[in-house]
Amino acid sequence: MILKEFRSNQPLSPFAPYWFFSIGEIDLNIDCNKLKHFLLSKVDEVLSIEDDCINDHAYGTKLGKNTTTARAGLYNIFSWDHPEIIKLKDEIIKFHSAYYKESLNRNDSPPETDLIGWMNIMSKGQVIRKHAHGYTETSYLSGHFTIQSNDTQTVYVNPYEHMDDELMAIDLKLGKLDKYSHRLYASDNISGRMALFPSYVPHFTTDYHDDDYRITLAFDIKLK
Repeated sequence: MILKEFRSNQPLSPFAPYWFFSIGEIDLNIDCNKLKHFLLSKVDEVLSIEDDCINDHAYGTKLGKNTTTARAGLYNIFSWDHPEIIKLKDEIIKFHSAYYKESLNRNDSPPETDLIGWMNIMSKGQVIRKHAHGYTETSYLSGHFTIQSNDTQTVYVNPYEHMDDELMAIDLKLGKLDKYSHRLYASDNISGRMALFPSYVPHFTTDYHDDDYRITLAFDIKLK
């Protein structure tokens, strides 16, 4: 596991913001090709779900209502019976325990949790806008697993950052990452790579330009 500590400069004013959290990343031995074909076979089933909460906002991602992302919370990929899904769930449980202990510098076991996940299937030209998964007093951890992508990044941003994500994405493409020192962490979306982070951390993706689908899984680890 790689643990990326994301820390602001030490405040020099009593009213200056301060943040400190960690992004955990690990590369898993999951058969992403088998998982890809299974997930694509489930798309029509997921898109057939109807509910009043489904809209173009799609939980802040702005991917549109006719997407599997807009139905997050109305289905759970971890309830599906597939060998790679079962393997991925086991890996998340192990990763959660390691991340909890290392990021918090603790030796006890993590609390009991539930796991809910959904799939993001994006086409050429699409992008996930800046959003976060939770800000409440019970917010816990969220994660991201890349199945198929080409030349995209997920960008994690400090909670006080209000610069437009489109402008930040342009600067990243131009190689201006140093401009955002202490403000964001850009992670390459590589097949088989999983990230774990506090649910309140805002994040977005860079534009997708490939002809094939960009397929990822997102999930929330919730306290019971």
